[in-house]
Amino acid sequence: MRKRRFWVCLLALGISSVSVQLVMIREVMSSFGGNELVIGVVLGIWLLSTGLGSALGVPLARKGRPERTLFLGHLLIAVLPFAQIAAIRGLPLLWVRGEMLGLSSAIGGSAILLIPYCLVGGAMIPLAGSLLQGKDTTSKVYVVDTLGDIGGGLLFSFVFVYLLSHWDSFVALGLLNLFAASIMLSHKALPVVCLLGFGMLAARPFGVTTLSWRFPGQEIILKKNTPFAQLTISKTGRQLNVLQDAIPLFSTGDLDMETVAHLPLCQVRRGARVLLIAGGVFGTLEEISRHNPESIDYVELDPAILDLDELIHRSLARSFVHVHVGDGRLFVKKTRMEYDAVIVDLPDPENAQLNRFYTQEFFDEVKSILTRDGVLSFTLIGSENYLEEKGLALNRSVYAALKRIFKHILVFPGAIHYYLASDAPLKRNIAGVLAERKITTRRLVDYELPTMADPFRIDLLRRLLSEKDVLSNRDLSPLAFSHLIDLWLKKTGSPKTVLYVIVVAIVGFAILACRKDRLRFTIATSGYAGMAFELSLLLLFQVIYGYVYLWICIFITLYMIGSALGAFVSGRLTKTATWQMLACDASLILFAALACVAALAGARLKGHISLFVMQYVAIPGLLFVVAFAAGCQFSAVSRMARGIGAEITGRLYVSDLAGAACGTILTGLVFLPKIGILGVLTSVLVLKCLSLGLNAVVVLKRT
Repeated sequence: MRKRRFWVCLLALGISSVSVQLVMIREVMSSFGGNELVIGVVLGIWLLSTGLGSALGVPLARKGRPERTLFLGHLLIAVLPFAQIAAIRGLPLLWVRGEMLGLSSAIGGSAILLIPYCLVGGAMIPLAGSLLQGKDTTSKVYVVDTLGDIGGGLLFSFVFVYLLSHWDSFVALGLLNLFAASIMLSHKALPVVCLLGFGMLAARPFGVTTLSWRFPGQEIILKKNTPFAQLTISKTGRQLNVLQDAIPLFSTGDLDMETVAHLPLCQVRRGARVLLIAGGVFGTLEEISRHNPESIDYVELDPAILDLDELIHRSLARSFVHVHVGDGRLFVKKTRMEYDAVIVDLPDPENAQLNRFYTQEFFDEVKSILTRDGVLSFTLIGSENYLEEKGLALNRSVYAALKRIFKHILVFPGAIHYYLASDAPLKRNIAGVLAERKITTRRLVDYELPTMADPFRIDLLRRLLSEKDVLSNRDLSPLAFSHLIDLWLKKTGSPKTVLYVIVVAIVGFAILACRKDRLRFTIATSGYAGMAFELSLLLLFQVIYGYVYLWICIFITLYMIGSALGAFVSGRLTKTATWQMLACDASLILFAALACVAALAGARLKGHISLFVMQYVAIPGLLFVVAFAAGCQFSAVSRMARGIGAEITGRLYVSDLAGAACGTILTGLVFLPKIGILGVLTSVLVLKCLSLGLNAVVVLKRT
């Protein structure tokens, strides 16, 4: 009976934890306009709090008869997510509308909302382990918990995100945990379980009510979860607003698309072949069509965006518009067409995914599909009169990348800077070309162009962008992303000391978690290595192949499978636990070196065979063997540690999660933006060399 309860508890807990984590990341992004800095904060707090919960669970496990405590834990795990999602959606009611929230708000709000759930979930792990007896209890806990994580990732990625709202996803997870709670106390718990279950089902309409809190004063016309974001259409009077993760994408009456379309198309002939990456259904296609293009290839990542065309312009029905669902950069890599104009209508490089469209490597790929006189166009954050230090650094890094690829660059200044790049001379007289083609505009010619096309302002901006020799924005060193993070911190009044305090706190907790214990230090460094590898290799995959959501989910699941399999195999090997621990440290060092080689080679891949090998063998293979080594080492160390099963489980989980939290915060928020993929992998090499050296010295002394 206890063994069955052990399996039910950890599987339900693993499925719930991963699914709730993914939902809360999306919800926090919607409330805080999240970039990867906010995502990193959420993950760091989650891992840190779960590790602390595991430590608190150890004394609870010593009291015996853990079933009652686990019963209460499952009830809390079932109910707490509803309070979390309601609170995160209600936070905008406390702020001034339009206020840009800073890092302090994100940290405070996320901590208050996430810590209770994480403490309960973390404490349940050693409690579940106390249901079993034997030295290999910790290894079994690790395997079963990881299997639950795999189930949660797959369930969310392939079922919840397509079929259920976030609130309804929590209903399904709540019912699962109520079932697990009933198993803990059998028939005695049925009245409470049934009452809570009926309450969850009856409260389903409350999900729509809480969603409206995020958009006070607006009528919600459509809400939809997609694999990429939460999509919402709201109505204010006669105005329709399209929001992705609560970030405005478009409002009826918006005329920015005039500038996006006409500046590049006035540089090329009428009847041009145009490639448009994103933004087309919001009016850009309509403006491009006024130049009588021969064809428009329009690439959009999220198919749900395309469905909005029926509500807005109905541009996709035009015969010369060819729609492609997928990643814009991946399309550029694969297409055999040549274009007269490539228009990138994407947001600023707010994360590593978007940064890929502003790098030297991307510009080189675009140049290979442009005609001799073809033009590339995109936008970056700017300023009409004064470009402050961080914004200037961002623009300079991208400008430096453009200069290395194209002979001619023209930047029109304004609140948004409009970049044009070509190997042919570029025209400043946009109004003359529009007049010649008999194209009238509602805002561009009369209101924007007189300022944007002022020769003095254009030349002044050009001197500012080129007066310093700076490093160019690259795939493996995303400097633009780093500068944009700095700009966000400055605009929101969030001092960098807040970020430093987070880093120090996370690192300090990791040090405390493995103080004076080389075994826990080994697990902590492997936890760091696992997260650093996962983030680095996933970013490398994005850089090469584009943002392919299902592939990323598959890779994360593959990592979980590898770690579970490694822990399972460890207990069945004839080699000693000490030998396994040292071998896994050495293996992680080797894998870090191989990943550096893969990163350097991947940025230059062009042949079909090499691209195929990297996509289907090298990157997934590295993820799997890293996970296998980390899981094997965790199991081996658990057999070397002293204490009862619950104590070993709690302490090692604390060390593992503390190391993973360091990997998330340091890698995602500091190392990747500042020193790139190679810098992250170098940090893994250093840490695992320290771990291997320390363990080798101790083993040699004993022999």
